[in-house]
Amino acid sequence: MTRGILDWPGVLFGWINEPLIAIFPDPIVLAFWALLSSWLTMWVYRRFSNQEEMAALKPQVKAIQKELSSYDGEFAGLMPLIRENFRLSGRHILLALGPALLAGVPVLFILVWVSNAFGVTMPAAGAIVEVRAVATGSADMSGWQWQGAAAENVSESDEPGRAWRVSWPAPGSSAMLITAHGEDILELPPEHPAPVVHKRQWWNALIGNPAGYLPPQGPAEAIYLDLPKKQMLAFGPDWMRGWEFLYFVLLVAGSLGLKHFWRIH
Repeated sequence: MTRGILDWPGVLFGWINEPLIAIFPDPIVLAFWALLSSWLTMWVYRRFSNQEEMAALKPQVKAIQKELSSYDGEFAGLMPLIRENFRLSGRHILLALGPALLAGVPVLFILVWVSNAFGVTMPAAGAIVEVRAVATGSADMSGWQWQGAAAENVSESDEPGRAWRVSWPAPGSSAMLITAHGEDILELPPEHPAPVVHKRQWWNALIGNPAGYLPPQGPAEAIYLDLPKKQMLAFGPDWMRGWEFLYFVLLVAGSLGLKHFWRIH
């Protein structure tokens, strides 16, 4: 895997994750990473924000807002109160903005790694997986075929490109998608599970694709793999069962709990 800048902390996270995943089920391990994310983001925010000045501003903001709500005089007397309210509120925002952006950095690093570690998994040998290829420009896809695995064409759909239902290769074997001229396009299984394999883009300098990339001059622009998603919850609708719901719920809950416990402004 060619890593992007945001992927490098994931090497450390992977080392930490290996013994955890060997002992605990995936949902428990994901909960650990979500709560660690909340602790890191709140610790960074508390460490780099001016809590004393923000605490001093809070009663001033409340006082001016109370005065505004109870004001019953001339309009000319209202304007200084409005200006003072904007000044105090703007000062509070400026004090919080920089630390808040900085506090999001550790969450961003963990989030990039978590999306790969708890997103999709390799299918079992012989499992039927839908694979959809999108050609580059006007490349002719009519002669594209699979070697090394049974594959069935999927009937026409609204999605662009061409799709097949492919029998996932057994360990030690592989399947290759080739053009009518015998040019290799994609080999299954990829190096690491990922829902799409595409040509390298500029943003991959930040976030790499764990499955690798298609050749830059190749006939395919992207190939989508309908790999099985890891389920963190055994109940609820499909959108609740993936890693996203459990991670973000615990991240928000943990952050709010620490904000209350540490009395962060």
